[in-house]
Amino acid sequence: MKQTRKVFVLNGYTAEEEKILLNELCFKALTVFHSKEVAFDELVDVFKHNKSALCISCTLPGAFMQKAIKCNDLKTDNNLIKQFQDIADYYNCDIGDHKSNSSGLNSSPTISDCTYCNQIKEIASNQQKVLYSSPNFFVFSTLGQFINGYLLIIPYSHIMSNAELSEYKCKEFFTVLEDITYILKLTYNISNVLVWENGTGNSGIGKAKDSVVHAHTHIAPSNLDFKEIEVISGFPFKEIAFNDLSNYKEHSYLLIKGVSDSIWHICQNSQLYIPRQYVRQLLAEEYCIPGECWNWRTHPYEEKMHETDSQIIDALRKNWDQLPQRIKDRTRNHLF
Repeated sequence: MKQTRKVFVLNGYTAEEEKILLNELCFKALTVFHSKEVAFDELVDVFKHNKSALCISCTLPGAFMQKAIKCNDLKTDNNLIKQFQDIADYYNCDIGDHKSNSSGLNSSPTISDCTYCNQIKEIASNQQKVLYSSPNFFVFSTLGQFINGYLLIIPYSHIMSNAELSEYKCKEFFTVLEDITYILKLTYNISNVLVWENGTGNSGIGKAKDSVVHAHTHIAPSNLDFKEIEVISGFPFKEIAFNDLSNYKEHSYLLIKGVSDSIWHICQNSQLYIPRQYVRQLLAEEYCIPGECWNWRTHPYEEKMHETDSQIIDALRKNWDQLPQRIKDRTRNHLF
């Protein structure tokens, strides 16, 4: 997966060129220092927030200077942004989206623009697109299905995150999660699943324009647990009860299920850079999936969606007489 917490150094530019560099090289995972002596603690703080540092005409501590990536050949008059992105890619560094007005949503997304709300319209006319449905949620296999059994739990109502669920819908969500966990374990003969949500702030403003801005919970076969993710990421998580999630609805967050339904872990920090599809990247590493095949935008894996659907449907039909009644009630219309 791509790395963060690197130091890029630019020296030897004129004052006019430096102005161009400062104006153009603005990325969400990049903290810029200019014409100063950068302290050791300042760089540590950049790394603490999972970002990289761009130092233009700066003096750095020796320990950082030795490992710094020198970028002294950038041409300020020739697509500077792409030049720097190419350098970051060469060093496998994630510098985030460019901080331009065109990179994110400038207003709250509407229902007519929502991918999942439009999907709901299709569901009404074609039950086979769904594997499971309850009064307020539906479940189907997701794009970017680089492993079989990767599903999404989605509320019918157009909300930005699970933090906006009402109390009674939270209770229903847990019945859905229990059933889907049962189905995955039955289908794939596995012991563990990973459950997480990339929650959107309740306005949706600032999210990438190609993001799906409608609450959805990921669940996939995995032996990854929260503790491993916490160690790998270094992110500051806080343990919460799911019912307390409503306190976190104003801003984006990363939520990961703990060892039981009552224990969840949330990371919400506007200064912290969490890469796109971060948990998907970790999941891809667990399964030794190469390159950027975790990126559903470029690797949709539609054929594997059909494989997952077939595998789950076959398992449910084969074990129909032994299924809990609630699962029968919520899958029958999608199987027969």
